[in-house]
Amino acid sequence: MPNVYPASEYDEDRVSAFFYEGLPYQGRETRIFAYYGHPRTVSGQKSPAVVLVHGGAGTAFKEWVRLWNERGYAALAMDLEGHVPSPEWQLKECLQLSGHPWSGPEKQGVFTDYMAPVSDQWMYHAVAAVLSGHSLLRSFAEVDSQRVGMTGISWGGIITSLAAGLDDRLSFAMPVYGCGFLHEPGSLYGAAIAGMPPEAVLQTRLLWDPSTYLPESKLPMLWLNSSRDTHFPLSIFIRSYDLNRSNQPASRLSIRDGMGHSYQEGCTAQELFAFADSVVKDSMPLPQIGDVLRQGEEIVVHYNAAYPAVKAQLYWCSDRLSRQDAGWTATDAVLDGAISKATARLPAGASSFFMNITDARGLIASTRVMTNRGQDKDIKEHTANEA
Repeated sequence: MPNVYPASEYDEDRVSAFFYEGLPYQGRETRIFAYYGHPRTVSGQKSPAVVLVHGGAGTAFKEWVRLWNERGYAALAMDLEGHVPSPEWQLKECLQLSGHPWSGPEKQGVFTDYMAPVSDQWMYHAVAAVLSGHSLLRSFAEVDSQRVGMTGISWGGIITSLAAGLDDRLSFAMPVYGCGFLHEPGSLYGAAIAGMPPEAVLQTRLLWDPSTYLPESKLPMLWLNSSRDTHFPLSIFIRSYDLNRSNQPASRLSIRDGMGHSYQEGCTAQELFAFADSVVKDSMPLPQIGDVLRQGEEIVVHYNAAYPAVKAQLYWCSDRLSRQDAGWTATDAVLDGAISKATARLPAGASSFFMNITDARGLIASTRVMTNRGQDKDIKEHTANEA
């Protein structure tokens, strides 16, 4: 268990601040700044909890902790780059960072520290900080250690995806934007990794890409992304989801058209809270996608929804690779609630497509992205070609 050091000058409104012990860096000790809060409960009652992992230009957000406290969860948010929040910091990208004397390495670009010893690389310290933060959170008396999950934004989503295959103590994991297969072309990550020497590319993939670890994950996971994310295209996001879904049918995919790449949108999406509740509070889950069939020119999606489905839309584009600049077009599908089926005609120019099912709570579950190769017989989702 990591040692804890008070930082009460940062305490605010039932959210406490402290440092906890990190791994040694270049022969000296490190400490990790964190915010922690828990909901008001009856004496002796334990709460579920969640680890909150920030992304680039971020830190430990006390507002993020409060969001989860208000929904009945204890929450721990840590800083992964040796910073403490400035007084004006809010749940958005901040223009000013403050360092502290116990900092480990800061993130430099996309794995640009690959030439350093592994124990000096930022990902090594970031992943360790998240795992030890999870251990610390589980140790608190008011936390139910059997109901602890994790969510992360962007780079935090990368780390969450990786941790899902490493830390089987977790009850659930919810990566937002971030995923695996970062070495694939079509993103800034792929471009950066392609510039490394071949041996460094291999080492980076094996050490730090979530695709190395996701095949081992049996956690229920919610994969949440935009249809047009500027950092993590659906081509690699769906492949990451597939690795997890093959082991865990309770996992869900939610692709939100028009969602921006930001902390505000990535932290407050209601699918996150509903999915966590469905795992650790036995509440109603997001819609479950069943068979996806091709019948002539129509796509038929069977689903199971605890709350009635109120809308279904087929999203299609002419870009088979489903890059972040794909021009997705929405077509309304016909819902048949009596047999939980949605049907939409696939336009002639469609190359890639997916369908969203929206339930009465306004929550979205998505099929995986599939490609149209002119099949003339019924196909099921799992036999369609990858995006």
